[in-house]
Amino acid sequence: MSHQFKAGDFALIVGSRLGISPNIGKAVELIQLVMPGGSFTTPDGFERRSGVDYSAWMVVGEGLVALTISGRRVCCGGACLIQERYLMPLQGDTAPTIQKSQAVPA
Repeated sequence: MSHQFKAGDFALIVGSRLGISPNIGKAVELIQLVMPGGSFTTPDGFERRSGVDYSAWMVVGEGLVALTISGRRVCCGGACLIQERYLMPLQGDTAPTIQKSQAVPA
């Protein structure tokens, strides 16, 4: 299913390539659509190039982690790339609640 996502939208991560991502079930904000081999800037200001052969959204969210090939969890600074097919849009009252919860210091 294809959605009409745009930067600033909120979404729920509902899957992953291997189906085992610790990010499944987390709410995220979509920042930038990154094309295969394209570049993007992380929230901490680092310029990165996508190493994948598919388009994906650079998203930010509380507690996001990346999995290495060996299955080890790595902190990714609250930002990662997620394929659109693994995102479900959040609308209505849900999105403002997520935005407020991310703004509250932990």
